Amino acid sequence: MNKSYNEVVGSMIRKLRDSQGVSLRDLAAELSVTYPGLSRMENGEQKIDMDFLMKVARYFEVSVNSLLNEEEEVFNQPSYPPIISMPRVGGLEIKTKLEYVLENYLTARGQDFKGHSMGNHVRNEITKTLEEEVPLDKKRYLVTGSVGKGQWAEIAWTSIFIRNITTTATKGYYIVYLFKADMTGFYISLNQGYTHFQEKYSTKEARKKIKRTAELVRDQINTLPDHLRETEINLASKNDLGKGYEHGHIYGRYYSFESLPSSEEIISDLQHLLLAYQEVEKLMNGRSTKQFNDYLLLEDDNEFLEGNEQETKYQEKVNDFVTINETAKDFEDDEGPRERPEPKVDKGGRKRWPRDAKIAAAALKLSGYKCSYDENHKTFISKVTGMPFMELHHLVPMSLQDNIIKDLDRVVNVKSLCCQCHRAIHHGEDEMKSMMIEKLYKDSRDELEEVGIEITLSDLKKAYGIKE
Repeated sequence: MNKSYNEVVGSMIRKLRDSQGVSLRDLAAELSVTYPGLSRMENGEQKIDMDFLMKVARYFEVSVNSLLNEEEEVFNQPSYPPIISMPRVGGLEIKTKLEYVLENYLTARGQDFKGHSMGNHVRNEITKTLEEEVPLDKKRYLVTGSVGKGQWAEIAWTSIFIRNITTTATKGYYIVYLFKADMTGFYISLNQGYTHFQEKYSTKEARKKIKRTAELVRDQINTLPDHLRETEINLASKNDLGKGYEHGHIYGRYYSFESLPSSEEIISDLQHLLLAYQEVEKLMNGRSTKQFNDYLLLEDDNEFLEGNEQETKYQEKVNDFVTINETAKDFEDDEGPRERPEPKVDKGGRKRWPRDAKIAAAALKLSGYKCSYDENHKTFISKVTGMPFMELHHLVPMSLQDNIIKDLDRVVNVKSLCCQCHRAIHHGEDEMKSMMIEKLYKDSRDELEEVGIEITLSDLKKAYGIKE
């Protein structure tokens, strides 16, 4: 099972405490928290913020990075430099490097692009300084900068990528320094690429979806201090690329040219944001950006997985769609077989095929709000639709989709059932379930075959756990 952030960190705190023979009560006193509170933290039942995490790291003399990584041996030297480390005393140059861009970029944009020293400064000087002053392991992180390709970019940027997530700003999640178009300041931003959304949605919808993804990721980040939790950025940009950065922003901070903080503070902020970036890496759990985003946006795309957790939301959304769409055209299904769609990949890495609430709404409308098993069954009147309340059920379960090459989420496969029949087909005795499945299968077999859903009655009963 994929553990939550609080469970991972709580478990690591307990391991450290046990390894050094420190009692729970003594550690609570040292960290200025209550005994019950620390106990809940170790059990993953209470939120652990960044300030507390740093207290623990200082007490046990380990890196914060090691506390976030369950697989890393925290009692030995980490395999790559810790993210949170003491800044070097004197000699930090990142403020000067970034300040140079603010002072000179607008002038540079009025000069020839090819071979200009500003390009070298952003692509090489800033990136090298970040790698050295954080510090960053080049095997794990890629640091790149850009002032444009062939011509000056409106928004100059420098990005830090975790290599196994992405190595490009067009897709995936990354940290980026974004210089405002008017050079009055710059942002540090935990951001995301726009290409995935442009490829899947219309332009208007893509903007909504990338913003929604930012909200969903934001809700699952625990480690950031308040001053790095700005949720809006304004790049003073006139082009689509700048707007894409604004829409994709998750968390970050603005630095004004008039009041730039010290290099030490800038590096410290980056180190903190790198911890949040690692949280995103854990949330992704080896999934591609597309798999991760598609899973995050399931409910926003009106798709719901089978299982108790999403069942109520699925049924509610079906009824919502029925009230919104009233014409017969709204409920037409494609003719003929449809290829099996790509699966969604859940938190544990399992392939899952969701159900589209719009498909079920079509089935409900076409059923005339009657029970497909026995249309004489009576039920209460729905407050939402003003019609008899029905629940929607896939006769051939979506759990079989991995073994059936044609799409199972079709109107003919979705049955309108009264509440009692829906529970009976899931939880009834085998004799009752068998009788229901035989009738529904007989009534639907020809239509199912027309859309490419082919299964024997015997195999269908096995899918319901019926022993013959």
